[in-house]
Amino acid sequence: MRVCIVIPAYEPGGEFVPYAQEVLAAGLGPVLVVDDGSGPAYAPVFAALAEMGCTVLTHEQNRGKGAALKTALRWYGAHEDGCAGIVTADCDGQHTVKDVRRVCEAMEACPGTLVLGCRDFGPGTPARSATGNRVTSAAMRVLYNIDLKDTQTGLRGIPNGMHRDLLEVRGERYEYELNMLIYAKQRSIPYTIVPIETVYFNNNEGSHYRTVADSARIIHQLGSGLVQYAMSAGLSVVVDVFVYCVLVKWLLLGLPLAPRLFFAAVIARTLSSVVNYTCNRRLPYVQNKKIGPTVAKYYCLWLAQLMLSFVGVWAACTGLHMDDMLAKLLVDALLAVASYQVQLRWVFSEKTPRPVLYGSGEAMAAKRTTAQGGFAQRNAAPDFARQTQKAGPVTGQRGFAAGEMEAEADKCPQHAAGREDGGRGAAL
Repeated sequence: MRVCIVIPAYEPGGEFVPYAQEVLAAGLGPVLVVDDGSGPAYAPVFAALAEMGCTVLTHEQNRGKGAALKTALRWYGAHEDGCAGIVTADCDGQHTVKDVRRVCEAMEACPGTLVLGCRDFGPGTPARSATGNRVTSAAMRVLYNIDLKDTQTGLRGIPNGMHRDLLEVRGERYEYELNMLIYAKQRSIPYTIVPIETVYFNNNEGSHYRTVADSARIIHQLGSGLVQYAMSAGLSVVVDVFVYCVLVKWLLLGLPLAPRLFFAAVIARTLSSVVNYTCNRRLPYVQNKKIGPTVAKYYCLWLAQLMLSFVGVWAACTGLHMDDMLAKLLVDALLAVASYQVQLRWVFSEKTPRPVLYGSGEAMAAKRTTAQGGFAQRNAAPDFARQTQKAGPVTGQRGFAAGEMEAEADKCPQHAAGREDGGRGAAL
């Protein structure tokens, strides 16, 4: 199976050219390199890559890894003839050619899945890399119900069809790769996990990860789902507490404490639940937005919360002699945290095939079942090799500018025969 190997690069080190040469020699398919604004000092490096047979696309300014990947996806959408998909790899040589090949094999064995080359962060892993991955993995598991040990892997297999949708995923820098995982989860696209070697050079000092700026972007992305849920919950709380206060303090004041709390909680929670369900069903990261299968589960949760809220507030008022308003706020705040997890993992969740570990017995079974992800492999088109002929120098032979990329893709059918680009660099 032929794939297009995509390597985004920004100010690459000396290991990049030998690595690209090794990838080319493996014969897995054409190699597409995106120069993400490395500048004139690195022009000889990319010229050498073009001379070797790589297709080189160039950003005039550094725009980030996500932007570089999107540039490659757009280019591939116009030139995908004969390839079954894309495999992305990093330019620093961390992804061995052996592992790149294994990802290609997994794409063939498990079509329609997002293939992830996942590292094992054991002893010897640079502390910054290990800690960062553990934190983001834990956050993705808690906030989005995505259970992966390596959420920041740059070695990924993307089948045909999926690459177009990934252009709509938000993010221009390192957060784009996290958003890709959230997108796959939302669409119920299964993962195939390929264990890969953990390789770092010079304690990962060559990484262009900006500790403050890029961490802030990732934290913003990780927290965005929780913030959106909190806004929905906040609106519901305003409705709930307002109605509850009116009932407890005025309309139901003549009733004994227990029935007064009970009826006030029922009426207030009923009205606020309509608001909450409507908002939560529209959250961008939930999987199942259909009313039929979700409304019944939502109101089962709602009933459980209602009873727990009543019991909790009553116990706080009678046992701890707390003010009923304060007790209501504290109890419902705790219930809201639990409710988020239940809604994420049950109410608005769809049954998604659990990740397949490539090389296990499940991989062959997955080959028969994972096409339901909606991105089944296409039939092979005419040989892609003609598009990766020996390239001319990067400078002076740039094919089209950034603003023309989408127009070029529109003009060029995905399986148009006879297109000769000769691997020339494109200024983007």
